[in-house]
Amino acid sequence: MLKATNLTKAYGSLAAVRNVSLTLEPGRITALVGASGSGKSTLLNLLAGLADADAGDVQLNGKRIEGPSEVLVPGHDDIRLVHQEYQLMPNVSVRENVSYALRFFEKSYRDFRVNQLLKLCRLTDVQDRIPRQISGGEKQRTAIARAIADKPAVLLLDEPFSHLDLPNRLIVRDLLFDLAHHDNTSCLFVTHDATDALSVAHTLGILRDGKLIQLGAPVDVYRQPSTAYAAHMTGPVNILKAKYLSLFGFTDVTIPDELVCLRPEQIKLDNTGAPAIIKAVYFKGSHYEIEVNLSRYVSLRLLTTRDDLEVGHHVGISLKTESVWQLKG
Repeated sequence: MLKATNLTKAYGSLAAVRNVSLTLEPGRITALVGASGSGKSTLLNLLAGLADADAGDVQLNGKRIEGPSEVLVPGHDDIRLVHQEYQLMPNVSVRENVSYALRFFEKSYRDFRVNQLLKLCRLTDVQDRIPRQISGGEKQRTAIARAIADKPAVLLLDEPFSHLDLPNRLIVRDLLFDLAHHDNTSCLFVTHDATDALSVAHTLGILRDGKLIQLGAPVDVYRQPSTAYAAHMTGPVNILKAKYLSLFGFTDVTIPDELVCLRPEQIKLDNTGAPAIIKAVYFKGSHYEIEVNLSRYVSLRLLTTRDDLEVGHHVGISLKTESVWQLKG
């Protein structure tokens, strides 16, 4: 188990990580979502023992992980960090890149483990190619295969989905799921897009300006975000002042200017609901995303499977009381 307590790191006057505490348990996947500059990469380096914290510490199974200023070779034998740039050896094959991580093992086991990893990461067909001859998704999976070759206790990944197309994103997502469940690995990845985080993570955190502002089960963070920032980082959302709920017949609003959030799927087309005019229609494959105007000041987005709606149509929309979630800021 990896445990970080009150981690803080600043570069001059810039606080990159501020008082972050979290725990990574074996067999569990944690995802941290944040915008660019929120401290994601710095936090990973602190957790991996590749950067010195100004305050706080990181422990693996109760033993403190020393920073680079305290050891000859930075890092920890049981923790692997997969960088965005992959950092593969450019002039050797995919197989040799993976095999290098097992260079101190007996050849028979090394060959067995490499074959196992190539199959697991779907790299068998490209194992003899060098990195510049393979796709971005294959490079990503090669970096992961090399990182997990000697079965580390903790796997950290920096934006593992950012450069991948949908098929490769699904492969990497399933790979992380298998690692956690079958190898009992503690996995943590950081990302600016919550789409994959929501589907694969057991725990989801929101980073803002170096601070962990919310941490919990993905379904709870999605449905009950603590702030408008957390709501926006976890998916499409409508944020409006509570006073506009009167358009739906809500009469018990106590603080008119407080912010509330509504997810698009929580709003329904209803002929008896509040009158609205369709402003835009977006086809999403399995459904449509509709933008409607309720008044001069209020526009909302909702989801529907109806295919007979066009811009300018008059519709009615409704929502349930339990769909409304109050935000802190």
